[in-house]
Amino acid sequence: MRQPPLLTRFDPETSVNSGQVFLWEKSGQAWYGIHADKVVKFSNQDGVLVFESFPEEKDVERSMFRLDDDTDAIFAEIARDPLVQKLVASYPGLRLMRQDPVQCIISFACASNTNIPMIRRMLGALSRKYGQKVVADGKEFHTFPSVQALHKTSESELRACGLGYRAKAIKAAAGAMADGSLDLDYLKKADYGEARAELLKVHGIGPKIADCILLFSLDKLDAFPIDVWIARALASHYGWLAGKKMSEKKLTGRQYIEVSEAARRYFGRYAGYAQQFLYYHMRQDAGRKW
Repeated sequence: MRQPPLLTRFDPETSVNSGQVFLWEKSGQAWYGIHADKVVKFSNQDGVLVFESFPEEKDVERSMFRLDDDTDAIFAEIARDPLVQKLVASYPGLRLMRQDPVQCIISFACASNTNIPMIRRMLGALSRKYGQKVVADGKEFHTFPSVQALHKTSESELRACGLGYRAKAIKAAAGAMADGSLDLDYLKKADYGEARAELLKVHGIGPKIADCILLFSLDKLDAFPIDVWIARALASHYGWLAGKKMSEKKLTGRQYIEVSEAARRYFGRYAGYAQQFLYYHMRQDAGRKW
């Protein structure tokens, strides 16, 4: 689908390289990403953003890149904070993305105690082994594994994909989705607190992973994931963690709950948008690669 002349306030390349999604790669002048059972492509053709999907799905980018959000109103609200106001101006093309919930749950279950390149390797291995082959523009890709495919495989087979101890969490999440004890339709309709409580029942899903899933796939825009980068931002720019002893540079369980609730109150109903700008800025400022 062709979009109007390149939107000056929307940059999908920045958005797919901001720690939200992991299965994207650049080939030539185009970016290709795995979105559940599809390959999505975007490119800039003479100042016009062109989106395609394989198999074809009309307007898939509108949902994926949250083009239905009223970003003027959202940015105006989070920009009441002086730092976030500067970051919105500095990174005007950055957007939250709306991921497929299954892919998001498995992705962030793999994200425990590791880095972005390793997450990409793990998810790529899972897709090659359990996904379906799709050819797009003569290139071979593999879709994201279905719940059923992951549920049927063994923990040892998952470990062979380089997941290590995370294989147990993947099996638990796939099993919970397969047997309906983790009901994705319910999670989408439930409020933040109810959905978060259900996610925390699943082995391997802690508070931070739950908040990532809620924000990036279940439309809980008030979710505020806190990793080491956000903890540093809150400490250095807001002084919220003054006097708190952090274990191995991470928040304890109680600290996470306290700081997360404080951040959600402070930044408001679009706290997740503010979090993404803070996260992106902290990594950019540190010179970290995506």
